[in-house]
Amino acid sequence: MIDASSGERAAFDRAFDVCVAGAGPAGITLARRLAAQGFSVALMEAGGFDYDPVSQDVYAGECGGHDYFPLDECRLRYFGGTSGHWEGKCRPLEARDFQRHGYDPMSGWAIARADLDPYLEPAARIVELDDPVIPPELPMAQREERFRHIQWRYSPPTRFGEKYRDEIVASDRITLCLNANLVDLRLAEDYSRVVEAWFRGYDAGDPGFGIRARAYAICLGGIENARMLLNFRKQRPDGIGNAHGLVGRYFAEHPTVLAADMLLTEPWSFEQRVFAPTDDLLEATGVANFTVMLEPQRRDTPLSLPKALKTTVECFTPETARLVQRLRGFRPKCGWGGLEEFALVRHPKENPWARVAVSVEQRLNPESRVRLADATDQFGLRRSRICWNLVDSDFDTFRAAITAFGAHVAEQNIGRLRLRRWIQEENPSLPNIQGGEGQVAGRHHMGTTRMCASPRTGVVNADCRLHEVDNLYVGGSSVFSTGGFTKPTLTIVQLALRLGDHVGEVLRAS
Repeated sequence: MIDASSGERAAFDRAFDVCVAGAGPAGITLARRLAAQGFSVALMEAGGFDYDPVSQDVYAGECGGHDYFPLDECRLRYFGGTSGHWEGKCRPLEARDFQRHGYDPMSGWAIARADLDPYLEPAARIVELDDPVIPPELPMAQREERFRHIQWRYSPPTRFGEKYRDEIVASDRITLCLNANLVDLRLAEDYSRVVEAWFRGYDAGDPGFGIRARAYAICLGGIENARMLLNFRKQRPDGIGNAHGLVGRYFAEHPTVLAADMLLTEPWSFEQRVFAPTDDLLEATGVANFTVMLEPQRRDTPLSLPKALKTTVECFTPETARLVQRLRGFRPKCGWGGLEEFALVRHPKENPWARVAVSVEQRLNPESRVRLADATDQFGLRRSRICWNLVDSDFDTFRAAITAFGAHVAEQNIGRLRLRRWIQEENPSLPNIQGGEGQVAGRHHMGTTRMCASPRTGVVNADCRLHEVDNLYVGGSSVFSTGGFTKPTLTIVQLALRLGDHVGEVLRAS
């Protein structure tokens, strides 16, 4: 283990088999997989073992498009990466998530789920999942097959920096370098290969140092992978891998919003239930994948009658809410707290209720993207500016999901839905992050270096290698072609294992 801040760089006066930039779930998994095959790996991490505001500041950036979280709050920049934020929910992508669908002509991965299936069990062991890895679906009564009652598996959650630190430090095949910030990738004269990766410590006077390797992988995260490729312009004016202007485009999230409140016919004792659509429902509605989450609510303290009256008046119609927004400068919180809710919670046993959230797979949108801001970080690299934008068909998915679920609960006489105001508007827009309508986004950063068979529609190929650079690979959720409805971490680990095996084959062959 080496600390780039110390100035000791003698260990890098050699060529490695692979240089991996980034020690989050993807980078740590890839380094371990390659080391297990006997290859020498330089694992370069921009932070230390613990949170440091100096390192974290590099993640600060700008947000355009829809309201979004501060970029330095939804990511972590130290050994182990954003697994430090992870809540541990796991489920692999479904087979249909890899397929092309008529409602989204650019959908479809360059691989099938079968290509990742061999890595499901090893990935499950890495994130410490119990068997079976794919939990069985629960039975549910319904006359029309609309939904599946699905379950999650839960990692403890695995904090990659804590769990794999000792193993990596002790490894005789992995050279771990902390506080090493990637600032450039230097290409051969014909631009076909990376010949050196350049890193710097945090000392302002540090000239930096190079790492020579046979292959390189950037595993910096769904936003940062794109930012780095766009910043490296000394040899390629538009950035590396960006000949077709695709680096940073198709930034996708999992929009997740409270869509309805549900008055139950009888109290339920569970904490949450999750429902996914059947293939038949998706085909019939022509929308993207989604989940519906049902959470029974309990309120121990009564609502205030004056506040309930105020909320009811401000939110009486969408027009009154917009008028209040113009007068006060912000939109009132209309999801909960009016007279109707005041009446319900006065007698919670007689009026059991639940909140209904919908999480959707975002449609591919080239104008939803990561760009470079004018401001620079302490290394002179331009910061990130994300422009998160949904398209009209994303709201079609929200509406189809809640309409089908409303029909299901009415059919089974288990409750009735009251739609939230935002989804009833003629031209709905996604609620703001602090608008009281749920978390709004999952902090899942996907698609900015998406995988596709053609360089005209994607940045990396089926092996996660840049179409334009023979020995440069990308790890993490930035390569996701589409996001499905599930959380990305388990798939990130599967892809990193597969990448490790592919790079190993290439190195052995050469």
